[in-house]
Amino acid sequence: MRILDKYIVKYFILPFLYCLMVFIVLYIIIDLFGRMDEVLKQNIKIGILLEYYLSMIPLIVIQTSPVASLISAIYVLGTLNKYGEITAMRSAGISIYRILMPFIYIGFAITILVFSISEKILPQSMRKAESIRASSIENIDKSKPVNRTMIPNIALYGKDNRLIFIDNFDPTSKTAMGITILKQDKKDNVSLKISAHEAKWLDGKWVFSNILTYKLDNKGTVIGSPEFFQEKVINMEKPKDLILKGTNYEYMSFRDLLNYTKNFSETSPKLITRLRVDLHQKISLPFINLVVILIGAGFALRVRQRGKATALLGIGMSIAIGFIYYAFMASCIAFGKSGTLPAFLSAHLANILFGLIGIILIKN
Repeated sequence: MRILDKYIVKYFILPFLYCLMVFIVLYIIIDLFGRMDEVLKQNIKIGILLEYYLSMIPLIVIQTSPVASLISAIYVLGTLNKYGEITAMRSAGISIYRILMPFIYIGFAITILVFSISEKILPQSMRKAESIRASSIENIDKSKPVNRTMIPNIALYGKDNRLIFIDNFDPTSKTAMGITILKQDKKDNVSLKISAHEAKWLDGKWVFSNILTYKLDNKGTVIGSPEFFQEKVINMEKPKDLILKGTNYEYMSFRDLLNYTKNFSETSPKLITRLRVDLHQKISLPFINLVVILIGAGFALRVRQRGKATALLGIGMSIAIGFIYYAFMASCIAFGKSGTLPAFLSAHLANILFGLIGIILIKN
């Protein structure tokens, strides 16, 4: 790496890390003040709060890294412009594209880092955070024993077009409690409902206890009398699949979401459309960091004067275009999930369009 590259990278990394730290602290402070009544009423220990917010850090980093990238790019290029360093580089025969190459390298590096966090760290950290929040922070009834390993509120689409809801799942004893299974037909009408108090994973199968089954017609009306079983073996996803698939789509890894989508290739078209958009979004979201760097660079380079007012105008315009960027992406995602736009286009259109805008701004 040349001296120029090292110089720019060093200038970029420090404000980027500073911005991330500020965002993390602000998020924790705002969220903590929002939960202060619960914390004081339940006398939650500092250790539990610390563990909860440490588990939330990967999510905060993923959500705020684009803003940190945008601010850092504007800051570095604005500083170089202010002291005439870009003019000196251009005078020395260095093209504007060569000056911006370190920013592109950094953008790709941040994109890879964010994708890696989303794949390897986020699913586990969010399951841990959800478990702590349900068992310790939002546990109203203190007379009930708290199981820190318990995974609450699992909801997933199981095989054979079934909706599975579980109140609590203990991965240590492989026991599910408060189970509701809704079997759907090809038109997404619920044809069978199964309610059970508990299910245990024994010898490679689920043994349900205290079960009620209901048959329903197309209007959701119960047909005949419910059937009761003291104990019955019922097919359901394996314990490891409950943990993986019971995670919110937003927090699933790309591989898990891909396999999840394949399981429902023969079911509801609407569900498949939403899942495919979420799948493409797993790739498009990390690239926001690279795109906003291009946009920020394009606006920062257009600031010709050295006055503070002009620099602030460039920063304000870059932040404004960033908000427009997020709004446009959210609209594309909504159109994609409704089936108006193809899944690939809905997830990547904002990146393509605003990436081109950034390149045009730099070129001109």
